[in-house]
Amino acid sequence: YCLFASPITGSRQGQIVLVEHNSIADDETSASYTVKRYHSSKEIDEQGNWQHSEIRLEPLNPEFKPIVLRDVAEDELRVVAEVVEVLS
Repeated sequence: YCLFASPITGSRQGQIVLVEHNSIADDETSASYTVKRYHSSKEIDEQGNWQHSEIRLEPLNPEFKPIVLRDVAEDELRVVAEVVEVLS
């Protein structure tokens, strides 16, 4: 069992998060929700605004593949919560 907190305060970088993705499907489960470690790369556009150039959702289980997203539309991905604790 996982204990989650929402909304996320501060950076999501390197955090284990619950993510909802509408336009993609997890290769292993075809689910629209996944729990993975969040990493993103950013770039600055011509107007001086930053945007994500890549978002990587990395599994903790090495038997699963990371989900790599490029040119993600704002409504395509939603970080719902971050993992606070894993309960046994």
